[in-house]
Amino acid sequence: MNPSFRRLLSASMLLPLALLGCGDSQGTTLRTTFLKTLAEDTILPTYREFDTRSTTLATALDALHATPTEATLAQAQTAWRAVREPWGVQEALHIGPSEDLHTGAAVDQVPSTSGIETLLAGSMELTVQNVEELGANRKGMMALEYMLFDSRAGDAAVLARLTDEGKGPRRRAYVKALGAVLHGNAVAVRTEWEPEQGNFVAQLATAGTPGGRYGTQKEAVDEIVNRLISSVEVAELKLSKPLGFETGGTVRPDEEEARRSDNSLADLTHAIQGMERLWLGENGKGGLSSVVASTNKTLDATVRADLAGLRSAVESIPPPLRTALTQNRESVEAARAAFSTLRATLASEVVANLGVTLKFNDNDGD
Repeated sequence: MNPSFRRLLSASMLLPLALLGCGDSQGTTLRTTFLKTLAEDTILPTYREFDTRSTTLATALDALHATPTEATLAQAQTAWRAVREPWGVQEALHIGPSEDLHTGAAVDQVPSTSGIETLLAGSMELTVQNVEELGANRKGMMALEYMLFDSRAGDAAVLARLTDEGKGPRRRAYVKALGAVLHGNAVAVRTEWEPEQGNFVAQLATAGTPGGRYGTQKEAVDEIVNRLISSVEVAELKLSKPLGFETGGTVRPDEEEARRSDNSLADLTHAIQGMERLWLGENGKGGLSSVVASTNKTLDATVRADLAGLRSAVESIPPPLRTALTQNRESVEAARAAFSTLRATLASEVVANLGVTLKFNDNDGD
């Protein structure tokens, strides 16, 4: 978010609103219920699903390594797309252990294709341990996308590279190791949330308890709302960058994140799903909505309308995004504007309503 915009939200403006309705027993009860259900009913199940689907992906990549055929490639591609869904949903829920473990960087970094090709041309044994120790831009889901998809040349070209007598064996070994490392990341973050293991689910559910991660409920709500705003910013950038908003309006197709798999629009839809779950709760009657609506039903209705408009705008983009950028640019710009609208509502009205302290994030200055 633009730092100058944040400075407009002065402490003198936020403090009275933070105190209004936040110290009463009803407000405390609502926040307690919100934090508990978010942890137990939304975040933990999402990381469990990410783990489960990463297991399926690793198994499919093992099969591709052993027998590279059209069928095993298709299975690996399907499994890759499937694991993108829970990962995209958790973008708005990326707090606690995922931050501590730097899961985002390890799992979803923009790949260095030249670095990957240099690695494949080298002689380092592509074991799970060696791949795990690579820089973030040579592992994770986007490195796998580079290895498994080619939206221009097609699957035949991908399969030819995997079966090439020269680099083919190394490519397959690399793909297999990438799957195992990704699964390891999924297990690590899920384990930290599990009640019988790291039990971070209780840390969030009981925020405000002495000795816990969050000394007050406000600290937990602050982190959640900041993360939600950040996730909207990230999604907005995934459209503004390829649209060329930073280059005078010249379309930059190379800035589209999932262009090789044509999964960009699905990724955005999954991210919106995470925003909806955070705001509305799993049954549509809870979430952060219940806390805000207790003092400002009009604001809750505004956010709900922003979310609905955003989903409609993204669903209106004719797939794939790489062609819509030039052939249906207006639909892409409308979706980017919808993200901007939601971001503005969250960063001004919702922040003021909840008395949230805004923090700088990795997207500031982008």
